[in-house]
Amino acid sequence: MLISFGKGEPTASDMVSNLKEIFVVDDEFADLGIGEDACGQGFRVVGLTSVSDMFASVANGHRPQMVFLDADMPDVDGFEALDLLRNDPLTRGIPVVMVTAKHDQSSALRAIKMGAADHVPKPFLPLLIQNRVSLHLRLRDHGQSIREQVAKLKEQNVRLSRYRSFLSEAVNRRTGKMADLQTAILQTVSDLVAWPAGVNGQGHPRRRELGVLLGALNEQGICLEEGGARVDRDVILQSSRLHDVGKMAIEESILNKPGRLTAEEFEAIKKHTVFGVDILDRVGASRDIHQFLRLAKVFAGTHHERWDGSGYPCGLRGEEIPLAGRMMAIADVYDGLTSVRPWKKAFSHAEAVREIVNGKGSHFDPLIVDVFSDVADEFRASA
Repeated sequence: MLISFGKGEPTASDMVSNLKEIFVVDDEFADLGIGEDACGQGFRVVGLTSVSDMFASVANGHRPQMVFLDADMPDVDGFEALDLLRNDPLTRGIPVVMVTAKHDQSSALRAIKMGAADHVPKPFLPLLIQNRVSLHLRLRDHGQSIREQVAKLKEQNVRLSRYRSFLSEAVNRRTGKMADLQTAILQTVSDLVAWPAGVNGQGHPRRRELGVLLGALNEQGICLEEGGARVDRDVILQSSRLHDVGKMAIEESILNKPGRLTAEEFEAIKKHTVFGVDILDRVGASRDIHQFLRLAKVFAGTHHERWDGSGYPCGLRGEEIPLAGRMMAIADVYDGLTSVRPWKKAFSHAEAVREIVNGKGSHFDPLIVDVFSDVADEFRASA
């Protein structure tokens, strides 16, 4: 039998919201009434005279805030009912207070061991019941908050574990495929600075030419070093592709102008050396600055310096110019002379060699010009 105390029978909205609903399960009508009075204001007390009625109410949608359960029931023992409540996912989180006979300590201990939140003796004492209701609802809410926090922490730990796994995989991929990463960056940036269509797509000297010059210098014991260690040939050739990366910041109308540049336009195009270093700094800011990027900045910033100090952007003189810049100066000029440009025809190989030799000691490092002269025929194939 279900007996609802308070303002009217339970409504459908009461059953859906279960707002502050308390079950008092006791086969004695007198105790049901006393329990309703004891719970105080703000609660809908549902009196149930049997365990069967309690589970029928749960099946019908009732989810009480608390259950006061008499230990001595006629149909199903109160302890059996407690066990069922604790093992049912729908009810295991509901605080259950076992109601025991006065001074029945053994029943009280048994109830606590089986998972009851508390026990109260008969007869009901209103102040005691009100205290138990307030206490256990606070404990229930606190416990729910803790469980939610634990669930969030577990979820965060799962995410953290996945993130660590992702980072580990990323590091492994990055370590194992560094060459691929370098090539991808180089290719992407090089594509951005390729010369416009109509000028043969030649935006930088061919690596073959620089490779020839590099090999000849190495045979004479002259090699690029960084930190006391010789720089790998592939790193040099890859990074050299970015020597004109700063041209991506120059107006195309200036780069592709068919006639002679004005003084103002020439000053603008000279800035591509400074822009190149800045661009490579920005690329390196989001990654470890690899050796090829550091070397690329040298190529980009110094390939227009001149041996006599009349070059740009810094007016470096002689061996103040890094070896990479002195090498690139010759390869860059040779490529420029032998390529068609909007403002000129291509020089022949012999004419280009003659121009470079004539620049010995003024434009170019004399030693590197001598080395170039020895291997100049190997440049002919790419001219």
